[in-house]
Amino acid sequence: MAIEAAGAPLGAYIKAKVLGEAPLPMRRTGLSVEDRQAHARALALLGQTRLASNLNQIAHAVNIGVLPVTPETELELFGALADIREIRRLFMTALGLKPEGRP
Repeated sequence: MAIEAAGAPLGAYIKAKVLGEAPLPMRRTGLSVEDRQAHARALALLGQTRLASNLNQIAHAVNIGVLPVTPETELELFGALADIREIRRLFMTALGLKPEGRP
């Protein structure tokens, strides 16, 4: 069935088969199946890191004063922020999207 669908969205493929319609045009993402699978795995791993939750907890701790922000802590936080921005830029580029211009 995957070969017959030839990249068409699953719902559209099923509808065409049930209604006996003409073959569907392929979805053109510019990414191979392997690339899409690699992106999905990478995004899943990134989601498992609880990164957003952890950053929120750090911001909350700083705001209520239980995490003193020393120059070393600030340097580490800015380093983490740069890493996150680079990960985002790489995903955007890999997906053929233009990353937003951010400092």
